[in-house]
Amino acid sequence: MQLPKAPFYRRWSVLLAGVIGLAAVTALLGWRGLQNVATPATTTTAPPTSIAVPTTTSPPPTSFGPTSKPDDVLWSAEGSDVRRSPGFRAPGAWRIEWEFDCRNFEELGGGGFKITGAEAFRQVDIQDDGLRGRGRKSFPRGGYGHLLVESVCEHWKVTVLSG
Repeated sequence: MQLPKAPFYRRWSVLLAGVIGLAAVTALLGWRGLQNVATPATTTTAPPTSIAVPTTTSPPPTSFGPTSKPDDVLWSAEGSDVRRSPGFRAPGAWRIEWEFDCRNFEELGGGGFKITGAEAFRQVDIQDDGLRGRGRKSFPRGGYGHLLVESVCEHWKVTVLSG
């Protein structure tokens, strides 16, 4: 005696339950967890050896002062005119550091310096004037956008850093 074939809806319900179960497991593991399972980190142990480490001198300090860890430079430019950054992505916490030299407008008491943002950087609105200046401003939200530097100063420098 042969068993009758199961109805259509019962055969597909098993397949559907399997797909839903796989989706639930993937969601529980998360994409990163699934990546770690697929490619686990391997460690290799080597016997201790004596290695001579050459002595190096530290790099010269930047004009912005020392930091506890190196930050990624997202964009940097120097100039004496108007400059628009290419589009770049900033993380959740980032900052802009700037300096300018407007001694070419000394007879007028100084010049103007301005940085504005577009797209996700609309919150950027930095304005300064005088003969010389520098500053730093942090931003708590990242995203993708452009910056515009406008200045009549003889020289300016802008650096955008993560962190």
